[in-house]
Amino acid sequence: MDIVNQNLATAKLSKVKTQGRSLAEQKLKEKELKTACEGFEAIILNTMIKTMRESLPGDALLGESNSTNIYKSMYDEYLAESLSRTHHAIGIKEMLYEQLKKSL
Repeated sequence: MDIVNQNLATAKLSKVKTQGRSLAEQKLKEKELKTACEGFEAIILNTMIKTMRESLPGDALLGESNSTNIYKSMYDEYLAESLSRTHHAIGIKEMLYEQLKKSL
């Protein structure tokens, strides 16, 4: 009888350990998914900002040069990334996360 109880206790302990590992793995996958959704939203925002900037007339203050174009591009990328890190930038990352979370 002691062997049976010991085997049951061991089985329950291993089940708890497995559940703990799977819970930690699930949390890691969810975190990675959130990061991926945030990156996707940043790409969309960057494309939107770039398109809006192209619709503006030329820059009279700084003029058009390779260096100013590179600076503007870098600034647009930074702006898109920082906007995507806010709680509700445009809502794409939340929508994607909710849809993709179901497939984890």
